[in-house]
This record gives sequence, structure tokens and C-alpha cells, in this order.
Amino acid sequence: MAPNDRILIAGGGIGGLAAALALAQRNIPSLVLEKAAQLGEIGAGIQLGPNAFHCFDRLGVGEAARQMAVYIDQLRLMDSIAHARSATSISARPSASATATPTPWSIAVTCMACC
Repeated sequence: MAPNDRILIAGGGIGGLAAALALAQRNIPSLVLEKAAQLGEIGAGIQLGPNAFHCFDRLGVGEAARQMAVYIDQLRLMDSIAHARSATSISARPSASATATPTPWSIAVTCMACC
């Protein structure tokens, strides 16, 4: 890579910004291209699992993401073919014997929570 070269990253979402941050922490310049006029929440929410939070921790933004997260009480999984006939509900509340701090799998985060 030539001294003035930069890595081109298409998209300023969680993946693109995480890649740019990881590169910056290694002193590798990058350029993030995003078609939206400004970065912000788009109204949708996503659920991130433990591996995403392990990555956030490695990037140094895990605690900030956890502070902005919305913690869910219950997760409902539905089969798109069987619809409501095949639904599973999972409680995301810690049990009385568990720690009061929710585990990463029980965290729902809006798209811009870590950025």
C-alpha cells in the first residue's frame, strides 16, 4: 500500500464505521462513503448478539453501546411460513439467581447506537 493510499469503505452503518474505527486504531487511513446526507437513526432497531458486543469491546465502544441500548423484556421468534402457529417466546429478564446486569444477547440496539 502506497503512503497516500486509503481503504475505501462503502457504507456508514455499523459494519462500515466499525471497519473504519478498527483501521484507524492501526493507523491505516480509510474513507467511508455513505449515500445518506447525514448519519442518524433510520427508525429501525436491530438485535445484536454477544459476538457483536465482543467486537465493540475490542474497538473500545462496547460500554458506550451498552449505555445507549434498549434492553428487552422478551424475544418472540416466529416462523415465516407457519406464522403464529409456530412462535417461541424467550424471556430476556435475568432470573432471581442471575446477575442484575443483562447479558449482551438480551440487548436490542438501534442502528446508530455504537456510532
